[in-house]
Amino acid sequence: MRSIVATGLVVLASSVGLATMASAADMSVGAPSTASANVSAPAAVDREWTITVGGYVMAQPDYMGSDDYEAAFRPIISISRADKLSRWRSFNDNPSIALYDTGTVEAGITGKVDWKRDAGDSDDLRGLDDVDYAYEIGGYAQWYPVDWLRLRADLRYGFGGFEGAVADFAIDAIYFTDFWGGMAISAGPRMTLASSGYIDAYYGITPEESASAIALGNNLGTYEAGGGLYSVGFGGQILKRFTPAILGSVFAEYKYLADDAADSPLVVQNGDRNQFQAGVSLSYTFFLGFD
Repeated sequence: MRSIVATGLVVLASSVGLATMASAADMSVGAPSTASANVSAPAAVDREWTITVGGYVMAQPDYMGSDDYEAAFRPIISISRADKLSRWRSFNDNPSIALYDTGTVEAGITGKVDWKRDAGDSDDLRGLDDVDYAYEIGGYAQWYPVDWLRLRADLRYGFGGFEGAVADFAIDAIYFTDFWGGMAISAGPRMTLASSGYIDAYYGITPEESASAIALGNNLGTYEAGGGLYSVGFGGQILKRFTPAILGSVFAEYKYLADDAADSPLVVQNGDRNQFQAGVSLSYTFFLGFD
C-alpha cells in the first residue's frame, strides 16, 4: 500500500506549482451569484457561448476499494455561456446542462461515464470478471442560500457495467479571496447512496468468480452486496482563473466506504475502506463569438 503521505505530497507539490502560476494572473474567480467582499463580479454580463476543454490529472485508487494508487486522467468538456465562467464549480461536479436557473437555484440534467474495471488492473482482482464501461444519466439540483455556501444533489441511473441508481450529495463552503489576484477556496462534506445494482457490480463476488479467484491464489469468498449508504467523506479545492480563458485547480477528497461496500472481501482482505484522490486540473475556454 502506498502511504497516505504520498497522496498528500501530490497536493502539496501541485499547490506550489499553481501558486507560482497564480503570481502572474490578474483575473478573479467570481462569486456564484453576486459579488463577494473579496472578488468583484464582471462589470458586464456577456451571454456569448463558449466551449471549455481540459483535464484532471490525479492520484486515485487502482480500483474502487483498492489500497494501491495510480495516476489517472479525466477530461473536462463543457458548453456554457460566458456569464457562467465567473461562477464557482467543484471538481467532482458531473457534466450538466441547466434547464432552470435563477442565479441561486439551478436544476437540470447531468451524466457521467464510469471507466471499465479489468481483472488485469491489479493482482487483487485475479479471477474476477471485468466490469464494463457504465453510463449514468439523471438530474441535479443546487442551491446557494448565501453566496459562500452551495448545496447540491445528483440522482442518476446507470446502465452498461452496472444497472441501478446512484445519488450524490455535497455541501461546499466557499471563501473568495483577492490573494494572488483572486482565488476561491472551498471544502465540505459528501455522501453517496447507491442501489444494490451499483454496489454489487463493483464489490460483489459470485460463486463462479470466487472459485476462479481461489484457484489463482486470490482467496476471495462469495459475497453479495446490497444497496444503501455507499460512502461518506470530505473534499476541498483551490480554484484559480489565470486569464479569462484559463482556469486551474488543486483538489483532494477523502471517502470512507460504508456498509456493504466496506464489508466486501475485496475491501476487507485486499483493499482499504479509506479512499483518497488528489490532483490538479487545467482547462481552456474558447469563446465562439455568438449568443
